[in-house]
Parts: sequence; structure tokens; C-alpha cells
Amino acid sequence: MKRQDISRLEKNRTIYFKVGLAISLTIALLAINWTTAHYESDDMPFDSLNDEPEIEVVRTIQQPSRPMPPPPVHLSNEIIAEETPEFAAEPFQLTIEESVDGLARSEDISRPATSPESPNPAPLIVFKQEDNQSDIFKIVEEMPRFGDCASAPSKDERELCSDRAVLRYFAENIRYPDFARTNNIEGLVVVQFIIEKDGSVTEAHVIRDIGGNCGKEALRVANNMPKWTPGLQRGRPVRVQINMPVRFQLK
Repeated sequence: MKRQDISRLEKNRTIYFKVGLAISLTIALLAINWTTAHYESDDMPFDSLNDEPEIEVVRTIQQPSRPMPPPPVHLSNEIIAEETPEFAAEPFQLTIEESVDGLARSEDISRPATSPESPNPAPLIVFKQEDNQSDIFKIVEEMPRFGDCASAPSKDERELCSDRAVLRYFAENIRYPDFARTNNIEGLVVVQFIIEKDGSVTEAHVIRDIGGNCGKEALRVANNMPKWTPGLQRGRPVRVQINMPVRFQLK
């Protein structure tokens, strides 16, 4: 450093000292007078908590809900008809009884009572206004008659006479098969056939069989029947279906 510069600094040293002292004092005063912020706590005194109202918790018991009652059932007055088997028996039945040794034989001709083994009654049919030539009826105004029953005074008596005549015919002509008698086979056989408009018997077949040639024997007798008096509907001959039950029974 040059001597001139050193002399200049020595000359202004007093001024620099005063300026520095003034700045230092100013900073010290500002530091002393600096305001400190005071924060008040928002916390409430512990004693003030006791002034709050207490909340009482009440324990409730929930009752189980009762189930809703079922809706009322409305009964209908309608009657639902069920189908009946096709082998429904006629209101008569033939019982063929035969002893095991074959020495004694009897025929029982009767109208049977209702039993678990007996078929259900034949269902009624609705007649058409105009019947075709091939229509087959089950119930007609005048049912077919077997035998000489025209002289009976009433319709019911003519039908009863016919029932007895056809049962008598089967009882006199049917034979208990040897195979069925030897093997103790017994039960109900039902033969179905058609009485044509001329009274002849057609389409005979077994619709219920017990085996042991019993159905075959009943069918043989049905096919050999003489002519019937044909059934009438509105005064005209019609084809009528007949179910013939035959009971084979050993004693």
C-alpha cells in the first residue's frame, strides 16, 4: 500500500469509528424494543369441564320382530277334473273261481263293490252335434244290449238284463288256464272291444292282464261273442266302446 493511502485512512478513521458506533447502537436499540407476540391458549381450564352437562347413555333392548302373518288363502269353488285310466271298468264284473285241484268250479255274476283292485269308473264324454262315421262313444243315450232284453219295460231294466246276459255268457264259456291254476296266478283282467253299428264285436284287445294266459282266454271268449243290439245316439246306431272286467280267483 502506498503511503498516501495510509495517510488518507488515518485521517478518516475517526469518522468511520463514529459511523460504526452509531450503527451498532441503532441495532441494539431495535433489538431491545422488539415486541414479542403473546399467544393465549385456547384450552379451557380443567375445572370448567365439570360445568358441561353429562350425556346419559341409555341401553335399549330391541324386541325381535314378529314374522308377518301369511296372506289369507282364497279357496276357489272350481273343481279340477283328473284323468282316469283308459281301462275303466263297466258297472259289472265277472268273477271266475276255480279250485286248485280242478274238481270244483263256480262262476259268480255280480255287480262289484269298489275295491283298490277295481278300475276307476269310465269318464263321461261330451257328445258332438254331428258325429262322424268313425266316432267311438263310451256313453250313449241307449247303450248296446246283449241277449234278448228288448221286452224289458224300462231302460234301466233293459241295461240290467244285458249286464246279466253278457256275464252269464263269459261265465259259461271261459276256462281257467292250466298254467295260471298251476302257478297260483289270479287277479283282474280287462278286455276292451267295440260294438259296431250292426252289433258285431270288433277291435277286441286286452288292456289289463295278469299273465298265465288269463288275458288270452278272456280275449278268446270276447271275440266269439254273438252280435249285440247296437247303441243309439239321437235315434241312430253308433259305435260304442265296452270294457269287460273278468276276475280270475283260485279257491
